Amino acid sequence: MELKLLPQVIQDIIAASNKPDPDAYVDCFSEDALVLDEGKEWAGKAAIRRWSAEHHFRANIFLEPIQAKQHEAEIVVVFKVDGDFDKTGLPDPLYLNFYFQIRDPKIKRLAIRLSKGPEGI
Repeated sequence: MELKLLPQVIQDIIAASNKPDPDAYVDCFSEDALVLDEGKEWAGKAAIRRWSAEHHFRANIFLEPIQAKQHEAEIVVVFKVDGDFDKTGLPDPLYLNFYFQIRDPKIKRLAIRLSKGPEGI
């Protein structure tokens, strides 16, 4: 899938992440959305707001989309990720796979996992 063809909500979450705009970021999720990251779950917008504040915006995360693929009900995007976080033991550069499930026009589920690299899907 060409990156320019990503659904608008994914383009919006990338822009909100990199701006940074925490309110616009959280607005990309449905009220009952679920985020899976670092082995933990955050359910609902209030929990996702706390997760994004602590794990995303505090670390000044910058997302650079590298490639994307539609896989059944998910869109998987490989991001090169940078920011102000402890990189001890992490690959350099760091690539993460974001698995998006979208229920128009919002993100219903997001799972974030370590990628094997820029060609990680």
